[in-house]
Amino acid sequence: MVLRDAIDRLIDGVPMAALQRSAARLRGAYRDGGGGAMIGDIDRLAYAAVRVPATFAAIRAVLAELRRRAPGFAPHSLLDLGSGPGTALWSAWETCEHLDAVTHVDRDPGMGHLGERLLEGSAVARRVRSTWRTFDLVAHGAEEQVRALGAHDLVLFGYLLNELPEERRAAAIDAAWDVTAGALVIVEPGTPAGTARVLAARSQLMARGAVVAAPCPHGAKCPLPPDDWCHFGARLNRSSVQRRFKQGSLGYEDEKYAYVALTRDAADRCVARVLRRPRIEKGHVTLHLCEREGVRTTVVTRRDREGFRAARKAGWGDAWSPT
Repeated sequence: MVLRDAIDRLIDGVPMAALQRSAARLRGAYRDGGGGAMIGDIDRLAYAAVRVPATFAAIRAVLAELRRRAPGFAPHSLLDLGSGPGTALWSAWETCEHLDAVTHVDRDPGMGHLGERLLEGSAVARRVRSTWRTFDLVAHGAEEQVRALGAHDLVLFGYLLNELPEERRAAAIDAAWDVTAGALVIVEPGTPAGTARVLAARSQLMARGAVVAAPCPHGAKCPLPPDDWCHFGARLNRSSVQRRFKQGSLGYEDEKYAYVALTRDAADRCVARVLRRPRIEKGHVTLHLCEREGVRTTVVTRRDREGFRAARKAGWGDAWSPT
């Protein structure tokens, strides 16, 4: 059973009008830059339907890239801070084959109950041991509660920093790094503000010795100009239930996200990262790249057979190596 099927199972039979009203309120809260407060079970189910598939796709893409950049990293344990209904576990299930223990932390106990319902009867629940902890990462003393959880191979902030007051983010990030045995991943909405939070965390953790594994090809300052921002897109399929729920005809949607993955050990950084959707035209492909020397646009022509073939297959956010 995949996550999408588990969500459909839970919302099947729930009045669609009530779910849509709740989802509209939650979408409005996210557009305003924060998370939506969960009032009751309908809100949580609406969140599962409207946000969980998208965050799952983004986190899965990030973890897959981390594994490519750190091929020797094989996490057994995951600490998911701001876990919601355990979305990151489903992403890690598909990318981290040795995972066997997850600690979920969220301020809303109802999210933990929803996460357990999603896992019922799944292969994920049979193989991975989940521990659900309830405390507010904004509350006084939260950093010590995080440290008390002990070291985990992989630690994740999935769409959490935007919900923390600015004055509390640095302390939360420090506490997360203190319990990171292997890698720390931060994923935020793919907006200018989300990217700014990611870059601030990147600088803070590099000052503590963290190694940037992805997406950056370097550990230098971000070379993008002030009116641009580093973000990527994950495409996910919609089920028929979710198309009806979202009142859309498209069988897919795109989730825009910004991220950084940092490791304690050395990583195999890419030579360059594709920052935009490649522009494919007759006889050539235009790529906008972030490289170790900075940002540039390159045109790969048909004359470079191998490069042209690779450029036509390249996607937004992919690593790129000139041939």
